[in-house]
Amino acid sequence: MSDPLTHPLVRTYLASVDREAAVLSGDRRRDLVADLREHIESVLPQGADDATVQQALDQLGTPREIAAAAIAEEPGVNPLQPESNARTTLTLGMMVLAAPFFWVLGIGLVLAVPAAVRIWRSTAWTRRDKRLGSICALSPLLVTPAAAAPFAFADGLDAAALIGAFLIAMVIPLAGAIRLGRSAARLHLHAA
Repeated sequence: MSDPLTHPLVRTYLASVDREAAVLSGDRRRDLVADLREHIESVLPQGADDATVQQALDQLGTPREIAAAAIAEEPGVNPLQPESNARTTLTLGMMVLAAPFFWVLGIGLVLAVPAAVRIWRSTAWTRRDKRLGSICALSPLLVTPAAAAPFAFADGLDAAALIGAFLIAMVIPLAGAIRLGRSAARLHLHAA
């Protein structure tokens, strides 16, 4: 006899609830999923077939409905809402373009700080995504000097070495922008 919690439909359902409730604190999300596990375990018999499992899950409601109810109970927590593609593109573009210009008359800082602010004010990303995006946007402040230092100590800092350091510093904001862009795209798909 198999445990109902190991059934693929149950695992997928619980993972979906966890994903939909991403704006909740980690503790609250774990409690929500634990409560659902306990309820599912109590209503499903050992070795339940797919139809029985699906019927039990349907009676609970969709993962989005369960997450929305849990979010509504939490004061100060708002559900993720997609932003316009133009706003997301502008924010991520500022994040990426800041890297090569970080040390040119402070242009990079003028782009990176507003990008980080826009990321934090957005309703499209979780706190974790926002932390990651802010760190990635501001990372050239530390990465560019760290990447340039080996060149400076070895052969001196010429134009090619400086361009290499800027390119290395661009990798982190670019990777962060790709991650945030995928999160925003998933949110758009779910909202449709």
